[in-house]
Order: sequence, then C-alpha cells, then structure tokens
Amino acid sequence: MIGHVSPEQVHSGSWLVGMNEPGNRSTVHWFGRVAAYVLAVVVLLPISACGSGVSGSELTSSSKGVGYFWPVWVGDSIYYLEHNAEDHMNSDTTTLLMRVRDGGLPEHVAVHRPECRSPDDVDPSPEAMVAMSDHEIGLLVVCSYDPTDLNRTALIRQDVDNGSAADVATFSYGGYGVAWANGTGTAYARERVCTSGSVRPLSDTNATCFDATDVREPVATGSGQIVYFASRCGTGDPEGTGKYAICRHDGPGRETVLARGIRNPAGLAVHENRIAVAAEVGGRAGLWLLDAGTFRNVARGEYRGVAFAPDGAHLAAPLRDEGWFSTRWSIRIIATPAL
Repeated sequence: MIGHVSPEQVHSGSWLVGMNEPGNRSTVHWFGRVAAYVLAVVVLLPISACGSGVSGSELTSSSKGVGYFWPVWVGDSIYYLEHNAEDHMNSDTTTLLMRVRDGGLPEHVAVHRPECRSPDDVDPSPEAMVAMSDHEIGLLVVCSYDPTDLNRTALIRQDVDNGSAADVATFSYGGYGVAWANGTGTAYARERVCTSGSVRPLSDTNATCFDATDVREPVATGSGQIVYFASRCGTGDPEGTGKYAICRHDGPGRETVLARGIRNPAGLAVHENRIAVAAEVGGRAGLWLLDAGTFRNVARGEYRGVAFAPDGAHLAAPLRDEGWFSTRWSIRIIATPAL
C-alpha cells in the first residue's frame, strides 16, 4: 500500500523519491501512469470479485444500508423483514414487512395491530417472523410502552391472502425468534422468565423452560420437535466461548446434540429430515445442510437467515455483502442439493 498519496501524486509519480528531477520527468510520467494503472487494478479487482461467485439467483437487493431478516416462504412468495441495519444509533428505525415473488417487485405488507398496542402508537414494527401454514405467518410485535415490562410482545397470526389476523399469545419476549409447531398449534419462544436464556411453549404460563442455555433461532419439525442453537444442550457440557451447538428437544429433560462448534448462528430451517443452517462452520461463513452430524456447504457468504420452499427444492436466504464503499444486501434463491 502507498501511504497517504493523492491520485495526482500517483499519476505524476512525484511520490517516487529521487525520480522527480527535471531530467527524469518523462520516465516519471511513464512510471506514474503504470503505477496508477496497477493501483486501479489492485483496488477494482476485489470490488468486482464481491459480486462474483455468489450462489443462486437474486430476487431483490439494496446497497443503502437496508438489511433483510427473518425470511419465510409461504405459497409462492417470500416474506421478510426490512430494517435499516446500518443505523445503530436510531432505535426508532421502522421495520417493514415485505413480500417478493419470483419475477416481481418487493411490496410492503401491512401488519396487524395487536390488542396490546394502543391505536395512538405508531404502526407496529415486527421483531421476528415464522411461517404458520401455507397462507399464514406469525409476527412478533412489541406492545405499547409498559414500564413494568419493556419486552411485552404479542404473537399475531396473520393471513397473507385476506389480511385477517388474530392474537395468539402475549409474553415477555427474550429475543432470537419464535418456533411454530403446526401439528399441535403451539408456539415456542425465549421468555424472560427462563433465566438461562431458554425457550418454553407460550400456550402454558406454567410450562417448564427447556434444559438449554442461550437458545437462538428455534424452529419446529413436522413431528413437533424443536430444533435450535444453544451454548449448551440440556445438562451436557457447554460449548466453548463464542460457540453453539444445534440441539433437538425430544421431550422433558431429553435433549439431543445434532452438531457442535458453530459460530455466529443466524438462521435455521427444517424440511422433513433436512436442516438448513446459516452460520459459521469450520471458520467459513455460509449456508449449510446438516445430515447425520455432517455439514455440507451449499453457499459461501454472510447469510442472515434461511427458509425452505414449501416443496423443499430451494432455499431463500438474505445475504450481507460488505464491500469497499457500502454494504449490499440481497435475497438469494438457491437450489437445495439432492441427497
């Protein structure tokens, strides 16, 4: 790298000590032009490479600091939350519910106002989302200000076809998503009452918290089992600092470790017997399929969530690509590799 050198200095060659003498100006001019060309190639190659080798096709993108999170695939549409991910100083930045179809443009979808939210408050901003059926999504929406519980949140069930909605539960949300077991009609989320950072079913206020620590991204299997990241599965040994395991809750006091040693967990999705993972595995960030304890790489990059298509043939995932001058986000559609 050439210290603090202006483009004019690079082009003229005046940064070369001892060569900017009157008798050497033609050499300096030639050398300066060559140096400027080489510098341009060195700088531009990484920029052009940022967009190369990206897996799948792109549905939508943004390079204006707008991030995409919590994708779900319902029917022929992908729903996701759009948020100003780079504005860390503004806690009031609105989060929008968006929808995009293959070949179409993104469109804003109105969010139902839960009963716990005052009509005088601004429009609700969803915190997280989950697919509930082939035409319904579940949205976590913060209730109106309550000094006794700043985390009071409602889970609402919203029909994406006709816009109807109903409140499912109100609870003190502990972050990191919600799972929906469609067979039993039970939601699972991290609650403040679970002091270890675990989850429990929202349908029973007396339910016991799972035996797991720092649970993130819970999802439900077709049979109603709950899969999630955790820094410790059940009463087993904890993971190392900054690492997570993938755990499956098989019943009260029964936790199964499916994989270990994951960093920066960002998304889980389940379709039949397949588990898709957005995280860092073996020092590489990307999308992975977990099969019998073995990770299979699907795509490389910093993905911030993942969802299966209803038929399991494709994955939808938000990709964050940090470039030289801006951070670009996109929703990618990637074919699921055959077994």
